[in-house]
Amino acid sequence: MTLLDPRFWGGAILALALAFGLGYGMGDLHRMREERADALKRQLAADKTETRQAEATAQVADQAAQAQTHIQTVFRDRILYRDREVPHEVVVHDDAACRIPGRFVGMWNSANRAELPTTIGLLDEASSGVVLSDVEAQHEREAEAFHANAQQLKDLQDWVVRQAGIAKAQE
Repeated sequence: MTLLDPRFWGGAILALALAFGLGYGMGDLHRMREERADALKRQLAADKTETRQAEATAQVADQAAQAQTHIQTVFRDRILYRDREVPHEVVVHDDAACRIPGRFVGMWNSANRAELPTTIGLLDEASSGVVLSDVEAQHEREAEAFHANAQQLKDLQDWVVRQAGIAKAQE
């Protein structure tokens, strides 16, 4: 066989095409394996992040439940202490002796609705029929609701900070 023989050149071209095709196929298989490995790493990292975020959520939820229980206990104990320490006769006497003006009740209700109070129709000296112990009990309920809401906001902020820290650590 000589270099001028077309069978030689045809075989050489066929061998080159076969070698190129095999090399290209092997490179493509290698690339696919690398992509699968990268996807698996990303999936594992995402799973770890989800697990850490779920753990952080559970911790914050537990802390929030404990804080809400503490707030409820504090206010319940305050009411029990007041009922135990202040004789019933004093409460009845103070309720009878203290007149709550209608203007005060109007201001209180306007403040609870986050509205500007109206000045029409309320005299400063007109009795409202609301007794002092009702005002005190309502104040206790509102203070408890305020502290519960404030604690929920603190817990939400803690949760957001933890979730952001976990997401940042993943990157």
